[in-house]
Amino acid sequence: MAPWLRFLEAYMVQALLRTPAFHRAVEKVARQVHRIRHGIPPEELGGTRIDQPGEPGFSKHFVQELKTQLGYAEQQEAKGVVNSKGSLDARQQKSTVVEEEGADGAWKSAQRSAREEPKRGFMGEYMEALREQVKNNKNGG
Repeated sequence: MAPWLRFLEAYMVQALLRTPAFHRAVEKVARQVHRIRHGIPPEELGGTRIDQPGEPGFSKHFVQELKTQLGYAEQQEAKGVVNSKGSLDARQQKSTVVEEEGADGAWKSAQRSAREEPKRGFMGEYMEALREQVKNNKNGG
């Protein structure tokens, strides 16, 4: 190989290594290789992007937490409507729909719910605990 060709090759390599575009391209390739091997790093999720790939998102957790705090799952279990998989039994869904059709069904449903004591939610329990503390302070103090 001619010595001037080696000199030209060395000059071109040096010029390439000095360019920022080459370094950005190398960083991009290295980042992709790291992602493939180890997944997306947490620092790249950053900020409010807390969803991990392959896991349920924030909205699913939020809805589940609301249902839990409202006692939806416990109500369904108490009625015996939830099967082992956690979904509603189709036969029982159909029977409640048929039962509540028309004015008579709605009236019967209203009568049943009027006889039941309303379920105390978080605020009801919280207020009861406050009343108990105030009552104990008056009696003890």
